[in-house]
Amino acid sequence: MNRLFIVIILCLMPFRAFAQEDRMHKSDQERKAEREAVQAQKIAFITQEVGLTPAEAEKFWPLYNEMDRKVGEVMRKRNNTKAAMYRLFRSEDGGKQGKGAEPAGSSQGRTAAGDHRDAAEVLVLDIQTKGPSGPIEELLTAYVNSFQEENAIRMDYHKKFLQILPAARVARYYLAEERFSNRMIRQFIDIKIQQEKSK
Repeated sequence: MNRLFIVIILCLMPFRAFAQEDRMHKSDQERKAEREAVQAQKIAFITQEVGLTPAEAEKFWPLYNEMDRKVGEVMRKRNNTKAAMYRLFRSEDGGKQGKGAEPAGSSQGRTAAGDHRDAAEVLVLDIQTKGPSGPIEELLTAYVNSFQEENAIRMDYHKKFLQILPAARVARYYLAEERFSNRMIRQFIDIKIQQEKSK
């Protein structure tokens, strides 16, 4: 889910400036309350869509929360690795602020989490490493391995989900999670469009 949410945020970059302005006026407590409200909506939506009984929900949601926490940790490591790659390119570039050399969270990047795919496409890799243990190769290995690590976690929990729910209902869960994400994107876009119209 976290990965899907990041992809969603990437699609909404034209609205990023408005969101940043809103975030500047919100306290940590308000942001935490918003996250908790969205999580509660998600739980209710998925529970209803999948048709979880109270007994099934009691088993399913702790597993889901464990998986979500572990996947989140892997994604944070991935983003830190990505940020380290940008810092390495930046230091090799003499500290210039050019495309492909921006650190995570920079204004030219897509998100504060450090997704800079557009900038990375034009990057010229001229860093010379000293054998297979060069810094860029270590970072690349860690970055690519993070996808395997995330997939292993998801597969492990997929098997656990199948132990408490029939396959058709596990499939409903995956589809419901995606529909919930799409619904949240539409709501976000509608709010931002209304805010823009009211200016």
